[in-house]
Parts: sequence; C-alpha cells; structure tokens
Amino acid sequence: MPRKQSTRYAAWAVAICVGLIGSGNPANAAVSEVRMAGSSPVVTTMAAAGTAAAAEVPSLSLGATSNGSKVTVTVTCEQLKDLYAYELTLSFDPAKLAFRTASSGTSGFSVEPIVKNNEIRLAHTKVGKTAGDSGKLQLAVIEFTALQAATSRVAVESAKLVDSALRSSEMSVKPEITVRPGKAEGTPGSFRDIRGHWAEQPILNAVQQGWVSGYPDGTFQPGKEVTRAEFASMMMRAVSMGQTAGSQALAFSDAKKIPAWALASVQDAVSRGIMNGYADGTFGPSRLITRAEMAAMTVRAFGTGTPGGAGSLNFADRGQIPAWAKPYIASAVEKGVMHGRAGSLFAPNAHATRAEAVAVILSVLEQR
Repeated sequence: MPRKQSTRYAAWAVAICVGLIGSGNPANAAVSEVRMAGSSPVVTTMAAAGTAAAAEVPSLSLGATSNGSKVTVTVTCEQLKDLYAYELTLSFDPAKLAFRTASSGTSGFSVEPIVKNNEIRLAHTKVGKTAGDSGKLQLAVIEFTALQAATSRVAVESAKLVDSALRSSEMSVKPEITVRPGKAEGTPGSFRDIRGHWAEQPILNAVQQGWVSGYPDGTFQPGKEVTRAEFASMMMRAVSMGQTAGSQALAFSDAKKIPAWALASVQDAVSRGIMNGYADGTFGPSRLITRAEMAAMTVRAFGTGTPGGAGSLNFADRGQIPAWAKPYIASAVEKGVMHGRAGSLFAPNAHATRAEAVAVILSVLEQR
C-alpha cells in the first residue's frame, strides 16, 4: 500500500475505533419495525418529519429474516452521497440473541466487531484516495443465533457517516426492528442426548437462564470438551448479570485470535481477575480448558481472593495436581462446587466437558 494511502487508512481506523469521528450536522432517518410472520418479515415504515428536502438526506432502515434459530439483520442506508467510512452501534438482548458474525456490503476495511454487554460496534472505511459510495448501500449484515423463541428487539443506537473529505455527520433518528425467531437453538427440553444424563437438570436450568445453549441439530453434547473462550463466555454471562467490570485492552500476544462473540467475556474475566494468560504471554482462547484451570477460575469467581492453603486433597492422583492449582482445587472441593471423577481421581489435567462446566457454574451462582 502506498505511504499516503497507508497513512490515510491508519488515521481513519484509529478515529473509528476510538470514536473520535465528529458529530457534524445530524441527518434525518427512517424508523422501521418488522413483525415476523413465520419466516417472512412484514415491514412497517415511519418517515421522519421534514420537508421534501428530507428525502435527499441519508436515511437508515433495518430488515430481518429468520431461518430456524438463525436470525439475520441488515442495515441499509439510502440517499447516500460520497460515503467513505461509517461507524454503527446496535443494541440487542443477549439473553435472547447471541451475536455470531457481521459483514459489510462495500469495499474497504472493516474493523473487528466489538461486542460488549448488549451492544455491537461496527466500523468500516475505504482505503486510499478514492470517492465514497452514493445512492443505496447495505452497510452491514449481522447474524445472530436465537437463544429463546421469543420476540426480540434490535436497534441502531448511533450511526456516523464520513465522506471522502473526512467530514462526518451523525444520524439523529435511528431505526429499530422486532423479530421472532422460528425456534431457539437448543430450547429447554428438546435435547435428545441428555435424557438420563447426570447433568440433565443442571443443563436445562442453565439453558432456561439463557447463558448457554444447544446446537441446531437438537443436541447439547454434554461430553464435548470446552475451550477457554467458551468457558469464559459461559461463566461471565452467568455471573456478571450484564454488568461488566471493565473492557480493558488485552495485552496477550494472541488477543486477535479471541472470537468476537467471546471478546467481551474474556475482557470482563481478565478485569475481574477470574482468568489470566500463560507465561509465554498468550491467552490460548482455543485451548481446551483443564479441570485445574476451571477450579481456579471458579474459586476466583466468588471474589474472596486467593485461598490460603492447599487444604485436604485425598485424591489418588493428587501428585499430578500442579502446585499453583492445589489451593484452588481444595477450596472448590470444600465449597462443593467441584468433585472428583471415578476411581477417587480429580483428573486435574483432563479437559472439562460442557456438562461439568454447566454444573460448576450453577454451583457458583447458588452460593454467591
């Protein structure tokens, strides 16, 4: 990339990421509501008040479709003139919808979506000295997975538009949309692979509470091993009750490998001191979490600090328990939130399963 183009892009990427784009003159917009009739959206539009000139300023609209538990929301803007970059913030209900992916309908560079609590922040910019887009453009396509088969609202909270001369404007009226998915992913009672399982009731309780879900094929896969990113997402959605301790930047060398859907949870867990990285400076989001690590994170979630001693560890494999994990495992066992496996083993280096993770997190919730 030529130096001038690189500099231009870098300036806009920073401006978009940290929200330094000026507010400029607000533009009118359209307000849309979509009521789902089966899988087909029924759209009702309310035009913003104004004169005929209002038709010449940019206007936003939302559209939505659902296919089973998959919900797709599109953000479209009309009457555009020289759109070079934009930033969107949308709100949603994380108890009903889980963010999956987002893409832009124009060329250029998209900043990795920032998902925090109930908001998604999207930013996109063209690169180099080039004219912006005009007319009608699909700014974003956002995919969610429905956690509950219930009406859910998605709304544009803010929208900033920037032209090729780096002048910005902010939309003053924002659209919102209401969708009803065809079904939830893993609706309680529908899992065909947990009947008679020791964690059947805990799993159903956790799904009902909205911090874990099943798979589109109607299974929960209780024996599937859990990654560190997955455990962070489950734990923090369960214990934070939508209130985060902060969104500090992550200094891990592999921070960019943390999936967008888990980033806010990992940031929250690190801010609270519940999770940390490894000696080599990595977080390891895709590494399978061990039972020793789960014990440490579980005890830290109580917020009582580091346990004072190793306590009594009467497991046959206690010699395999890492020194750093002994106080946490002893505390987790003493509190009754973790137990051993068959054969009087704790299996500290074994990978935790989805069923074990659910049971442990529920025990934390019950005792907090």
